[in-house]
Amino acid sequence: MMGSLILLIIAIWLAFFFFTVPGPFIAGAAALYVAGALVVAYFQEFGRAMGLGPNPAAATPEQPPPRRTEDGKEPAYRQYLFGQARHDLRHAHGLVWPRLAALGRNHRRWVKNTFFGYGAMDWHWPVGVVLMVGLFAGTILGLAVISLVATAQGVVLLAVFLLAFLGIYLLRGIDTVLLWIRGVRITCPSCYRRGFYPSYECRNCTVRHHDVRPGRYGVVRRVCACGERLPTLLLLGSHRMNAFCAHCEAPLAESVGTAAEVVLPVFGAAGAGKTRLMIVIMMAVEAIAGRSGATLTLADEDTRKWDAQARRELIRSDKVAKTGIRLPRAYSLYVEPRRGGRRLIHVFDPAGEYFNESERLQELQFLTLARTFLFVVDPLSVDALWARLDRADQNRYSGVRARREPEFVFAQTVQNLEAMGVRTKKARLVVVVSKRDLVSRILIEDGVEDGEEALVRWLDENLHQGNMLRSMRHAFGEVQFFLTTSIISDDSRVDDSIEKLTSWTLARQGLRLSG
Repeated sequence: MMGSLILLIIAIWLAFFFFTVPGPFIAGAAALYVAGALVVAYFQEFGRAMGLGPNPAAATPEQPPPRRTEDGKEPAYRQYLFGQARHDLRHAHGLVWPRLAALGRNHRRWVKNTFFGYGAMDWHWPVGVVLMVGLFAGTILGLAVISLVATAQGVVLLAVFLLAFLGIYLLRGIDTVLLWIRGVRITCPSCYRRGFYPSYECRNCTVRHHDVRPGRYGVVRRVCACGERLPTLLLLGSHRMNAFCAHCEAPLAESVGTAAEVVLPVFGAAGAGKTRLMIVIMMAVEAIAGRSGATLTLADEDTRKWDAQARRELIRSDKVAKTGIRLPRAYSLYVEPRRGGRRLIHVFDPAGEYFNESERLQELQFLTLARTFLFVVDPLSVDALWARLDRADQNRYSGVRARREPEFVFAQTVQNLEAMGVRTKKARLVVVVSKRDLVSRILIEDGVEDGEEALVRWLDENLHQGNMLRSMRHAFGEVQFFLTTSIISDDSRVDDSIEKLTSWTLARQGLRLSG
């Protein structure tokens, strides 16, 4: 009896000694081991989720649609921070937590099977108790470290996202400010919208991207569904891609967004000579640019085709095709002087029939974008001059005479411009009196010499257009008059009057070309 009591006391003392002296060290070591194992497992699984290590298990990125969808999804991969990062975090946690739970179960199973499997009188159990305490403490410690790491990852991801978000709007702002400083406002030559950002065509697969600016699909570059990398801003090179109107999807001028744009409408009665004037003005710009060291570049394929065909018709037959009665697309050209900024000029040539009715004239919304207007006056359409021609000349010129008198066309146009909200007092009017070669006899008889003053006096006193002249000066802030002829010489040179008209008009657009 006494021996058993002594053994019990010794056992209690040994247990007390074990739990108070080596036990805490064993438990601490076990806790550190378990915590370290959990943290290592976390990083291993997180690395696998990111595609690292010998057994990567990265999440499959979301595939973009082949074309823009109705709900606005672009045919491009989303920028990593705008979707894939969140998806990767969820995927990583989906790998991490099962691994940590399995690791915890394995540790508990090993301690139970090793130190608690020999019955109540087995002396292994104190070690098992200490290890269980260490296992519990290590699990708490490991989870605390993992929580801190995960929180730090989230904070870093959020900070990077905020920086990217700020970078997006900073880049957009810089691009917008630079365009504003350079006076660039993109104009669609087909639907006449202005001040938008174009859609662009992928250089590889030709699919359209509606809005390539920095955003959820990329900050500096976006990746097309085909894998092609596309710049997101004009200052980064997006102007090298084919651009299209974001509203009507019509093709825009090549390199659009790199130059300030000028809208130059030519209006007048049907048959006044607007189209012919446009052709010789283009030829004059080319001639003046060649002499002054400036550069003229036709800005799109439509303009190149029209220019080639119109010149061919004019040179071969001295005639040009009549403008079709449809909403016109602009003829666009870049003009870059030797000194000064380049300009993209959109010239609009609507059919004269549009100026007969207010309802049709209201369709010409490009008129609201202009600050300079070219008004073509056919002197043959003025009854006072027509009556002075002999019967032979009247028969000869009846086919080329404008169908309406200029006063009617001008009044109709100005009335509609004001109704459309155009501030004509801040605009200039270039009055082009055409067909000088056809009325040269009358000009000589009336003693009309070169010069604006003589031309205005002739229109007023001889052609009785005083009301129209007063209306012009009342409506517009600046009015200039030119007497021109659109004939070309045998060596395809335009008349000096056209070059004077062209030089003056371009100078008012900031393009001073010296001939």
